[in-house]
Amino acid sequence: MMRLKSMLEDKQMKAAMLNAPFSLDAKSAGLKSLGRAIDFIGPYQASGAFVQRSWAKANAATLERYIAAYIQGMRWTLARENRAEGAKLLTERLKLKPEVASRTMEMLAEPKFGFAPDARFDVQGFRNVLALRAEIEGDWGGTPPAAERYIDLGYYERALKHLGH
Repeated sequence: MMRLKSMLEDKQMKAAMLNAPFSLDAKSAGLKSLGRAIDFIGPYQASGAFVQRSWAKANAATLERYIAAYIQGMRWTLARENRAEGAKLLTERLKLKPEVASRTMEMLAEPKFGFAPDARFDVQGFRNVLALRAEIEGDWGGTPPAAERYIDLGYYERALKHLGH
């Protein structure tokens, strides 16, 4: 939201990565899309939740319940039968236009570009995020660290088992 606001108000701001629904608002405001990140760099882990390993270890059961609830929420969001209700929630809570909210719900369910089923973590997408940070921000002296240094999917896997998978 802040990126779009900056692009609309500050003519010096020329480009930004925008997720739905803000990408739709940008288009309706006359801004041009340069394309989707995934088309340029391949997989991209656009969102996620992170905790320190020490906290995860001390709060494993809570973390696994949180992840299981998140997966259930993602399943609800992606289910075709919930799109109208999801659009209604977006309209009410984010004050989106109904047509933007409906299109957002459709975009979120697109297999290649939307949310990952069961909130699956994309390791290659995360590698690309690290590579971009290294290149653009200069983090890690310009050389991204190994993605595996930051990843422990054990909590996610146990959360899936709690859900019967």
